[in-house]
Amino acid sequence: MTENTNSNRKIMFAGVGISIGAGIGLILGLILFDNMVLGMGAGAGIGLIIGAVIDTQREK
Repeated sequence: MTENTNSNRKIMFAGVGISIGAGIGLILGLILFDNMVLGMGAGAGIGLIIGAVIDTQREK
């Protein structure tokens, strides 16, 4: 049997940041703005930026 190793795989934090940011933005958008779409967009944008920064820091 072939052994599947995940040691060579890298996690892309930009995608994770978008997902988590959209979820948090959804909740905050409903609380602060009474607009779900505005919160999701802002959260996804912030999550993308944070995830991209983490990705660039990990490559160094």
